[in-house]
Amino acid sequence: MKIPPGTGLLLVGSGLYWVLAGPLIGWFTVLNPAQISLTQTGLTLVLSTGIASLVLGLWILPIDLEELSRLFSRNDGWIFVIPIELVVADIYLTLIGLSQGNWELNPFVASAVQIGPWAVVPFVVSYMALSEGLALGMLSIGKWLFGVVRQSRFVPFALICGAASFGPLSNTELLAFPGAGPVSYFVGMIIGMIALSVAIFLHFKRLS
Repeated sequence: MKIPPGTGLLLVGSGLYWVLAGPLIGWFTVLNPAQISLTQTGLTLVLSTGIASLVLGLWILPIDLEELSRLFSRNDGWIFVIPIELVVADIYLTLIGLSQGNWELNPFVASAVQIGPWAVVPFVVSYMALSEGLALGMLSIGKWLFGVVRQSRFVPFALICGAASFGPLSNTELLAFPGAGPVSYFVGMIIGMIALSVAIFLHFKRLS
């Protein structure tokens, strides 16, 4: 059975996340015992799941690396790096926001920052792998839905890039317009997400 491209990166990314989540849950439990509590058996299960996903992902990762090499060698190969760029922008803007006292909705991110670089760096690698793996998966789904020839096959990829821009756009709005209301944030993010998706799809359409 052929393994779809993106599977290895998704497993590696999720494996890293769950391996890291165990210590972070323990750390966050110390910080806020009333909000998160997990038994030692639960932490062991989380860690075991992460290790299993990581090992399996590394085993099939060459399939994804070969597909990425083919995509990056295209004249417009830069466009397939957009998911990674969005992840880096999201984390960078999140760190800036936290340094200015903004509240991070994800408690794991906040606790990772408090622990230090040893926790932040694996999180960055995890999110990058998950994002690029999902992007490869969307390219495969697009081919399955619309065929190899039609430019419509890039629609899932464009949509997932638009969805991935939620984090950077929300952080950018929060930093640029701290006094704006929820409606303004929501409208701005929707417009930005749609604009990015349309721009990426039009790029591929011009090549047809």
